[in-house]
Amino acid sequence: MKLKFFQNTIILLIIFLIILLHADPLPPLENFKIILSWSTFGSELEAVLIIPDPESGVGYPLNGSLPGESPNGYVVASGDISSNPEIGTETFTIRKFTPGIYQIWVKNKFIEEGFSDEDIFGSEEDVFSGSNARVDFYLDDQLIKSIAIPSDASGMVWLPAEIEGSTKNITEVNECYSQLRAIHGKVIDAVTGDPLETTLVIIKNRDTKETVGRAISDKTGKFIVSVDPGRYVVYIGKKTYISDKFKVDVMHDFPRSVHAVLTKIIPSQDYRIILTWDRFPVDVDAHLRGPHPDHEDFHIYWNRRSLIKGKNFLDRDDTRSYGPETITIYGLDPGTYRYTVHNYSGRSETSGDALSRGNINVKIYNGDQLLKEYQMPPGTSGSYWRVFEIDGETATIRDINQTGFEKDPDEL
Repeated sequence: MKLKFFQNTIILLIIFLIILLHADPLPPLENFKIILSWSTFGSELEAVLIIPDPESGVGYPLNGSLPGESPNGYVVASGDISSNPEIGTETFTIRKFTPGIYQIWVKNKFIEEGFSDEDIFGSEEDVFSGSNARVDFYLDDQLIKSIAIPSDASGMVWLPAEIEGSTKNITEVNECYSQLRAIHGKVIDAVTGDPLETTLVIIKNRDTKETVGRAISDKTGKFIVSVDPGRYVVYIGKKTYISDKFKVDVMHDFPRSVHAVLTKIIPSQDYRIILTWDRFPVDVDAHLRGPHPDHEDFHIYWNRRSLIKGKNFLDRDDTRSYGPETITIYGLDPGTYRYTVHNYSGRSETSGDALSRGNINVKIYNGDQLLKEYQMPPGTSGSYWRVFEIDGETATIRDINQTGFEKDPDEL
């Protein structure tokens, strides 16, 4: 009996070794470091890394001032372990990236909103004064980027950079925000890109339906509304423009930025298509194919701006994040209009879902109303998204929702 048991054990070990030898090797862990450093004579800072969660869509905050790690163990914080009393440092080590946007935030440990005694806690202008704060990024112990806070920085919190998890691209933001728990926004015109002043902004809690704040945009189109962490709807309106609304979730103590785009009311025979997205991907393009009344079908995008019926259908092309890319169809002609979104900055990709992680939004307007809105589902693979068609004779809009990979814009 003992001999048979021993033989069976040997057989199982041999099978296990064979499986192990033929199994795919585990991907090596990465060594990507983010290091915040500052002068302790100026202030006492701390960093928080917001780690994306592709499933829930809600990021996880990892505090850099205390040793710890993310729930999946992919990111480790060392805490402040500086041996130099004049310099503070905090380090995050990313051993494995997940799809989504990583945000590195920096704030003062002891200055919080609500403290009124500026003699003790300082003012908004004092939070980073004299801090000489800097964030360095290392890959395999090689410095690949360094971002220093502006010498005249004023605000409660600093956002040095964002990192796209799929590509590991670092985008310098280097902005300070005047409030921590708040929605910061900017409103612009869909065609000109100019800021819109005196726009009314109303924010309601999506769960309680309660109005939690109002604001009027200033001459730069900007507004700020203080909120507690929660789920909100932002309503935006202005005379002669079509009102808009969108959802915003504030899940942590850090501000949320929104980029609102409004279009003027247009003639009833015209159709306006507005594409917007987030900071990533940087350059997203709108493509429209359709019937030309004088000759063969047209294909309009940034590199093809031919006039149709004496007008340029491509009103605005954006190459630096957010959009909008705006196309106006000045009266429908018989035939089919087909609209496609292309990740131009990632056109060489042959796999991945970077485009869908960019909060890709498409809206179709006619006259004084929003006809239809499309949102690309996160996690969808593809460098292009064929969104919809319009029948030029019946004005019927048909959903397509097809994705794929294409490098050449002319083929879309």
